Amino acid sequence: MLLLFTLILLVVLLSRFFEQSFKIPFALTAIVSAYLTNMIFDLSAFGDHFPDIVYLMLPIILIPDVLGVSRSELKHNLSAILYLSVFAVLISITLAILATQLLTPEQQLTTGVLLALFTPLMATDVVSVSAIFSKFKLPEKLKLYAEGESLFNDITAMIIFFFIALPLIEGQTLQTSSLHLVLGKLFIESILIGLVAGMVGYYAFKFFTDNVEQFLTLYIMASMAFIVGEHLQVSGMLGVVVTILLFKYLFDKEGQYKKISTSVLTQFLNTESTSDGNFRAYRKEAHYLGLFANGVIFIAIANVVDLNLLWQYHLAILAVFALTTLIRFLVVTPLIWWRMHPFRWAGVLTFAGMKGGLAIIMVFALPDNFVYKEAFMSIVVGVVILSMFVNTALLMVFLRFNSEAFALDKADDHNTLSGEEAKQQLKKLLQKDAQSQAYNALVFEELIEKEMARSQRYHAPFALLAFESDKASIMGQAILPILRKSDYFGRLNEQRFCILTTHSDIDSAIIVAQKLRKRLGGKQISIAEYTPGDTLELLYEKLEAGFKTEKAIAIEI
Repeated sequence: MLLLFTLILLVVLLSRFFEQSFKIPFALTAIVSAYLTNMIFDLSAFGDHFPDIVYLMLPIILIPDVLGVSRSELKHNLSAILYLSVFAVLISITLAILATQLLTPEQQLTTGVLLALFTPLMATDVVSVSAIFSKFKLPEKLKLYAEGESLFNDITAMIIFFFIALPLIEGQTLQTSSLHLVLGKLFIESILIGLVAGMVGYYAFKFFTDNVEQFLTLYIMASMAFIVGEHLQVSGMLGVVVTILLFKYLFDKEGQYKKISTSVLTQFLNTESTSDGNFRAYRKEAHYLGLFANGVIFIAIANVVDLNLLWQYHLAILAVFALTTLIRFLVVTPLIWWRMHPFRWAGVLTFAGMKGGLAIIMVFALPDNFVYKEAFMSIVVGVVILSMFVNTALLMVFLRFNSEAFALDKADDHNTLSGEEAKQQLKKLLQKDAQSQAYNALVFEELIEKEMARSQRYHAPFALLAFESDKASIMGQAILPILRKSDYFGRLNEQRFCILTTHSDIDSAIIVAQKLRKRLGGKQISIAEYTPGDTLELLYEKLEAGFKTEKAIAIEI
């Protein structure tokens, strides 16, 4: 057992190292190193208990993914996410079944049989997508589409597979009226389980004051939602997602009930359960646990790969891979047209359709007496492996080839440039704003990320100092004289400016903030100190948390 644990850590370490050093996605290195490790050591236990292992790891993987989802962005783009994760899945399955029946009429495959084949391949892998996207400058909305879809289409695929496909291949007759009732009941019960688990988990989180106890509470409430959901034969994954989203909502709303009443209930709701800094630390720790869980899953996937069977069904694997990729392109294109995004976004969303361990779980659940089980298991495993390598390679090439265009799209996120004029002014993105002498938001983000990389390597501290002003014309005169040559001054948005102070701990940053307040007439300054493991998003969250306080100099570490 100790050997297995050590090998898992080794696979995770190597995968992380290659991802950070050579930009090779975590999933690729993990599955290759896991397969090579399996050739030396006996890791058959992972393959023998594949479904159980992946089910065990699912909540651990889901928690950091859901914690990283912005509720406001999810709300604003709910219709697009709903289309990609529900309607696009239904359309894709329908097109795949029709195409197969049209192209291979001699096989006489029924709708239930084809559902069992194509439904698992609709579930995409959020980990692989997020790992690749983190290496490129991409618009936030595009990342939300791909990552949000990967998070929610798994739920749709599992519901269709277990509650429609399996009953059909077992000979059951499903009527439309009863099917609507069953699915509606399943959906409502899954949400109710998530709401109850989220509410109970939130109050348990408030009850405990120790950081370790609070961190464990997050995992217990998510695991309980999953366990209860699976025990009641509803969607445990949907329960986990609802649980974490409700928890985040309640946590974000702490302190906002003061105007309602002074009852004991609202006083308790107003009580801070933990600091924003602690909660950000929990998110980082959840990410590390998620890496470990993914290492376990990729080792398990490597153990279900049978090269002889893959070769035996290689033509079917290639055909299904090509068909599902083409259909994915056809179903994401209407969204791009509907939302009036650049057509290149369709290419990204198409190649972002990498499959993961969940697809293999579903096909493993096929009955042993199902005549096509061996074929379908080989095809699904083959398509999963193929998508990991081919889609990843194509996606990275596509993003690199269109890097300037996507940089322009990201600039539009910050309202840096717009329209045809932006295309002519792309190179000017590297210039400073003429009025304020501040770097624009896109370039300033790059400077922060470079400083983060330098800090990780050399352990050099740095901090961000942000403030708000609508007088851009006087910013340069007020700010530049107090900056050192190693500091940077930039914009975060139209009215928010920021100073990146390199080689500065929190005490040095406070001294700069005091000087800054005098020059700005007493404006509020929000300070975010970089700590190891922080992402750009976490640093921005620290700044935002500082602005929500009433402190003249708000410090978030």
